[in-house]
Amino acid sequence: MDSKDNKKALQDRFTQIYNEYKSAIYKFCLVKLGDSSSAEDCMQNAFMVLYKRMLTKEEINNPRAFLYKTASNFVMKAIESRAKESSKTVPISEYEDKAVDNQNNIDSDIDYDLLNKRLNDLLSPDEQKLLKYKYIYDLTIDETAKRLNLTRPAVAKRLQRLREKIKNSISLE
Repeated sequence: MDSKDNKKALQDRFTQIYNEYKSAIYKFCLVKLGDSSSAEDCMQNAFMVLYKRMLTKEEINNPRAFLYKTASNFVMKAIESRAKESSKTVPISEYEDKAVDNQNNIDSDIDYDLLNKRLNDLLSPDEQKLLKYKYIYDLTIDETAKRLNLTRPAVAKRLQRLREKIKNSISLE
């Protein structure tokens, strides 16, 4: 196999991994950061690190785990960067603009925190785990069943009940 074939195989493998995990990694970052732009950046950075490692012919046996770990590191850096930015002083001339921006961030954080608290109050730990596997980590029903040591139909039924439980809770308010 010549260099062109190797490069094509590498690009094909990377594209396959990207298409398989991009949604799950994005959701993971979004949940942690609460901001779609920052989540997109973290996801893209994680995939860039993977691609660079693949170019150096480093063997990555579990790309999913590698991507989650790398994305987690970028999420932590983004959180630290936000903390540094928020601790900086703002010149009086920019105060009004910054105050409006911060108010919008506070409102969105309160909504997310409230939603998270309501879900934690509403759902059992097993239901929370099922919710995370399916909707945060974007696992298939089969993958979720393996992780929870359940049958596929049991997981499907529990997901149906979980969605109904959340819908009923929302409609009661």
